[in-house]
Amino acid sequence: MRAIFIAVGSELLDLDRVDTNSLYVARRLREKGILMDMKVVVGDHMDNLAWIVKKACQRAQLVILSGGLGPTEDDITREAVATALKKNLVFQEEIVADLEKIFRRRGITMPEINARQAFVIEGAEVIANPAGTAPGLYVDSGSCKVLLLPGPPNEMIPIFESVFEKYLVPVANYHIYTRSFNLSGISESETDARCADIYRKYRNPVTTILASPGVIELHFLGRSKNSDEEARRLTDELADKVRERLKDFIFAEKNISLPEAIVQELKNRKLTLAVAESCSGGGLGHLITNVAGSSEVFLGGVIAYANSLKSGILGVDEATLKKHGAVSAATAGEMAVGVRRLCQADIGLAITGIAGPGGETMGKPLGLVYIHLSAENFDKGLHQIFSGSREIVKTRSIYCALNLVREYLKEAMGEGQ
Repeated sequence: MRAIFIAVGSELLDLDRVDTNSLYVARRLREKGILMDMKVVVGDHMDNLAWIVKKACQRAQLVILSGGLGPTEDDITREAVATALKKNLVFQEEIVADLEKIFRRRGITMPEINARQAFVIEGAEVIANPAGTAPGLYVDSGSCKVLLLPGPPNEMIPIFESVFEKYLVPVANYHIYTRSFNLSGISESETDARCADIYRKYRNPVTTILASPGVIELHFLGRSKNSDEEARRLTDELADKVRERLKDFIFAEKNISLPEAIVQELKNRKLTLAVAESCSGGGLGHLITNVAGSSEVFLGGVIAYANSLKSGILGVDEATLKKHGAVSAATAGEMAVGVRRLCQADIGLAITGIAGPGGETMGKPLGLVYIHLSAENFDKGLHQIFSGSREIVKTRSIYCALNLVREYLKEAMGEGQ
């Protein structure tokens, strides 16, 4: 079974609002082998919505709409769906009676306009709304099932759940199995170049690459009409081939972040970490301390934005600053050594760079960042030129630094230690 989700409401197009209902519904559907092919946002326009619903019913076996079930003139979902399905709207007095009870419990008289919510698509099942006044509607038109849900998530979720187990789960005709890899130290395009020749041969499982600054996610989703075991076998076959190509960059095969993976590995090896930050402004320490239990391995950090702090607290030689500048490999190296000594940590990690939009100098462009790791009998530095806004440069710098720790733990410390 394939599904299409339609979020209804002009505010989702014009204002700073994000549809979250589709994310919840997509996750629940996928758990039972129903894949959401697409989601669409449509404003409060009768003809547009009716056209979208008609086309969606021609392409999918399940169409879910959220929003537009209220009592006002711009709540047109019932009318638009009825038009698309060529069905009448039927007024149900019992819904009005239920609405009046709801308002009486609130100590007020029901406004006449709320009676509009008693119009029901011909042949639809009315689904009670325990959290609001807009009932849901479920229509089985034969080739396509249509579910109308209110927009507020606290109303949408309980109505969806009441229909999900009763009507949707029994007709789900696929078994689903998923795997995922989280990668760092590699770009989206390089990830694709390294393994596209593998996953392009497979229509099932489906491979999805998701990119964010510093982290790449690879998701594999296998489907089988026969069994969970077949879905697992198909997915594992592809994922294991890709894993062999990308093993140097994979930091997790489960849903954890790079900071979480680093903290866990530091715990496993009983190592401590301290950080010295300039252009990242404390963001590296912030991400690490967001991880529960990080206090076991993270000793602290210094935000040495000014050169006086770099020299006065971290011990960076003023001659180094004068000769090479604050943004340099030499300064980053001395910052890492200094914070390691200051905090008596096993690992010192430093970031200094030009996040922009100002600060560019001859030979030092915007986005230039130096990162250095200092540990016992080990020193490694690198530099990158990151593109993007100030915030993106900072974020990429932080994840590049975390990846340097990952590489150190994997290579210098040994895979099996």
